[in-house]
Amino acid sequence: MSHTPERPELYVCTNCQSIHAGTVSGGPEDHQYDAPDDCAACGSTDFIRMEDYPHFG
Repeated sequence: MSHTPERPELYVCTNCQSIHAGTVSGGPEDHQYDAPDDCAACGSTDFIRMEDYPHFG
C-alpha cells in the first residue's frame, strides 16, 4: 500500500490575499497546523483559513 502525503492547511492573508501553508506544531501523531506569524509578502498578521475565505468580507 502506498503512502498518500498529507496536505497542509492553507491560510489566506486578509491584507494582500497571499496564500500560505500552515506552520506545523506537535509530534507526528498529534500535529496541527497554525496560521503563520506574519505574511511574507506584506507583513500583515491577519490570516483566515482557506476554507473560510469565500465567506470572508
